[in-house]
Amino acid sequence: MPEPSVDQLRAQLRERGYLSHGIERWFALDPFAFGTASRTFWVELLTVALKAAVLIAAFASLTMTAVMVFRNYPLHAFETLGLFAVYAAAWLIVAFAFVVLIALVLKLRPELAIDTPRALLAISMAAATGLSAILALWWYRFDAPSTTIELVVGFGLALVFFLVATLVVSAALLSFSIYELHRIPAIHQKSRGVPMAMAAAVLLGLLFVPAWAARERPVETPMVVTTPTTRRVALVAVDGLTYELFQSRPELVRAFVAAHPAPPVDGESTAERWASVGTGVRTEAHRVRAIAGVRFVGGRHILQRLSRSDVVLRDAAPLLGIVRREPLPPTVRRRDYVWEIFGRYGVPSVAVNWWTSDDQAAIFAEAKGDALRVDALAAQKALSSDARFLTVYLPALDVILNRLELDRSAQLAMSVRALDGVAATIATLRARGYDVVLAGLPGEGQQGRAIVAGTLSLAAPSTPYDVAPTLVSLLGFPLSDEMPGKSLAGASVERIVSYGNRVQTTATTTANDEYYENLRSLGYIR
Repeated sequence: MPEPSVDQLRAQLRERGYLSHGIERWFALDPFAFGTASRTFWVELLTVALKAAVLIAAFASLTMTAVMVFRNYPLHAFETLGLFAVYAAAWLIVAFAFVVLIALVLKLRPELAIDTPRALLAISMAAATGLSAILALWWYRFDAPSTTIELVVGFGLALVFFLVATLVVSAALLSFSIYELHRIPAIHQKSRGVPMAMAAAVLLGLLFVPAWAARERPVETPMVVTTPTTRRVALVAVDGLTYELFQSRPELVRAFVAAHPAPPVDGESTAERWASVGTGVRTEAHRVRAIAGVRFVGGRHILQRLSRSDVVLRDAAPLLGIVRREPLPPTVRRRDYVWEIFGRYGVPSVAVNWWTSDDQAAIFAEAKGDALRVDALAAQKALSSDARFLTVYLPALDVILNRLELDRSAQLAMSVRALDGVAATIATLRARGYDVVLAGLPGEGQQGRAIVAGTLSLAAPSTPYDVAPTLVSLLGFPLSDEMPGKSLAGASVERIVSYGNRVQTTATTTANDEYYENLRSLGYIR
């Protein structure tokens, strides 16, 4: 049987709708020839790549937009359309470059001969798998696990995207088949939907297994043996309090038996640094980072749940002025604070005003932008408790020194009042029979060293990571291997492997607009 000519193959492809804009002509031209041939080559190739990229971008951005709507419901139509547009623009660039690269490799490297339609199909599916891997990585990098309905809808749309990407890439490679092999790939001769769907399901299943595993992984509850103790312990956490400021206040120095400087804790945000102090584990374990939401310019809702690999919304869109980044308190945490561990094992414990605490939003709202009142309300609530362990987070000093625009005299007067409030809180706790541990960290952009002090004898800390192990040992609990610090109280060094994942009933907590306005009034959002 004679081999079909290029014209015959073109006629067949035209019947199938592939030749609406000369989809195969670029391959017969020389990209490096002078004159019309070279210009025509690049025009045809770039046209083909653009058409392929438009289809790929449309289906990829549809999948990502659907996931974001599930994650950030409710959204207005304007915000949903904005999501689709920014994702589509990013995918258009990526897919366009990707198709051009594949085509040029096949054109310029003739030694890479592919002599079967099956091989062309394999190349197309490999390319689609690579594009799907980008989507899978983006989806996997959300902090909270997916809901069942999100998984079902997202997986279905991702499957469609894989099929479309395979067809589009293979169509873009038709030139190679026509001019080199004188045949049309099998994928374009008859229906290949069933085998392709099966292959796509397997490949995508492998890509999204990590996300499903993270969702279904059971929480391990460790065996913990505690030492009975009647000790009552309080942790006072003061943001913006450095060792140098501590030394400048004689009433604070006199209140403690031991006070030592320590290097600051690394972290992108206030919440991340204090999570490291309160849990005693590094960021890699507790997973609290500089979580940021974004708001479309003119939009009403803040998108609170973003993938950590979302360079489009996190980086590109803010740079172009399409969205504004707005920091959020972390709502996803993989490890318990030490007082949550105490409460789990029967030690009455109270924590007030810590990031992710249930009461912080109410305290910020009642304070109405007054940093000193935040401290006063938090201290009042903490002192109303008589728990075996209690802790309070006092952020006013950091807000006054580092976040609000105040003249020097007002800043000095307010910071003195904040420190007086800290001293009064510590004095009251001591009078009630608590052993008090004071932890202070430099605030946002603030110079100075951290401070760890105690109304009982404490060894010099290596880092503020020593605070949590010290509290754990004072209440008769073992340390965990995940804690890089040591006990400063000279107690037992017994350790367990881990206290396990945080036990939580909901994946995330959505903050309302009033809370954001309160954060803005305190200088956390600019």
